[in-house]
Amino acid sequence: MKIIILGAGRVGCTVASNLVNENIDITLIDKNPDVIASVCERLDVSSICGNVSHPDILESAGIKQADIVIAVTDSDETNMMACQIAHHLFAVPKKIARVRAQAFLDVQDTLFTDKAIAIDAIINPEKEIIHFIKNLVLHPGAQQVLSFANDTLNLVETKFSRQHAMVGKSLADLTAMLQGIYARIAIIYRNAKIIVPTHQTIIEGGDRVFFIAASEDIQKVLNILFNQDKPYKRLIIAGGGRIGTGLAKALENTMQVKIITRDADKAYQLSALLDQSIVLCGDAADEAFLLDENIDRTDVFCALTTDDETNILRSMLAKSLGARVVMSLVDRNAYMGMVDDGSIDNVIYPQHTTIGKILTHVRQGGISSVHSLLRGEAEAFEAIVQDNGTTSEIAGKEIGNIKLPQGAFIIGLIRNGKSLPAKHDLTLIGNDHLVFFICDKSIIGQVEALFQPSQSLLSKIIG
Repeated sequence: MKIIILGAGRVGCTVASNLVNENIDITLIDKNPDVIASVCERLDVSSICGNVSHPDILESAGIKQADIVIAVTDSDETNMMACQIAHHLFAVPKKIARVRAQAFLDVQDTLFTDKAIAIDAIINPEKEIIHFIKNLVLHPGAQQVLSFANDTLNLVETKFSRQHAMVGKSLADLTAMLQGIYARIAIIYRNAKIIVPTHQTIIEGGDRVFFIAASEDIQKVLNILFNQDKPYKRLIIAGGGRIGTGLAKALENTMQVKIITRDADKAYQLSALLDQSIVLCGDAADEAFLLDENIDRTDVFCALTTDDETNILRSMLAKSLGARVVMSLVDRNAYMGMVDDGSIDNVIYPQHTTIGKILTHVRQGGISSVHSLLRGEAEAFEAIVQDNGTTSEIAGKEIGNIKLPQGAFIIGLIRNGKSLPAKHDLTLIGNDHLVFFICDKSIIGQVEALFQPSQSLLSKIIG
């Protein structure tokens, strides 16, 4: 497979770094020579310096042989134009573009078609981030809530502090605590290593635990593990940009929402746009201001400006003043290690929430609902078993008899819209949705092959 990525910013580089260890020919194009030089130092990919929408630059990148073009520059218009050229001049089979302006998104069903602007998949980073944060706010105790099969099944990340009652106990003890609720512990991330647990695995302080369960059981599990049987009721958002405004809009009918901006004109605009939210004009870094707004009785404080340092400092201040949970938007990789020490309860990395959506359109063999985990080190995705065993190697087999490459695990199964325990003696049938966890990204192609047409079927089709 050949993929050309247009724009070597944070999103473009994150996509490239997630795909570089797979059997994919990747070329990055960016007009900034310093950016291109930096990419070449860090990633083993081809790169070209030039305008991503110029046909001659695209042709020099080998676009005639490309299977996918991913346009993720900072300009919606550039991304759209590049996809249009890739389609009409070079007949690229699949075009993916990052589009953020709401004016385009409002008419996307009629605008992004072969007859107008030929884009197969639209990526809206702000929408993905808002959805991600909303899930965290609605599920107290979660670090991530990732959805599969139209939200039938969720993979949830939690973190056990050193003082947690489960530290020193086994997963068998945890299963007993759940009192019949089926929740499978898929992996444990400990000391920068992935551990595939057994019932005898002992939980240690600082463990990041990923469990999968039916969507209706997720909060029950979190309540049992963290004694959080009450939903969050009060939310303060620092930052009135697209993400802050979108989050307020998404949650204002569910809980009490306050949104803070320093710009008086912006505050006026937000008050007209939001129905139930309280709009405040002030400085979220002002201790007296936060105390006046009852920060010590706030369930969740979200710092969602476009400045990483501002978000980090405001979150730390809110936490010190008594906010129950603080969340911060952090875009720079350099800050990741600094804020993963627990001083901020939830750190949201925009590029990591966007990458899964892009990978969903890159994966082959009926794979969907892709989620990049652990900064791209691992991946979880959903794949559909084809009917009657005619187009895959796994229908009609028991899960325990499927030969998976080392580092690949089936952690969930949805049949006829219902979640079933993925036990070894369960026989797979057509249209089963399987959820995989992949520890080693280099084996993804082998898993994809399980869901592609078998050689016998291909010979029948060709014959």
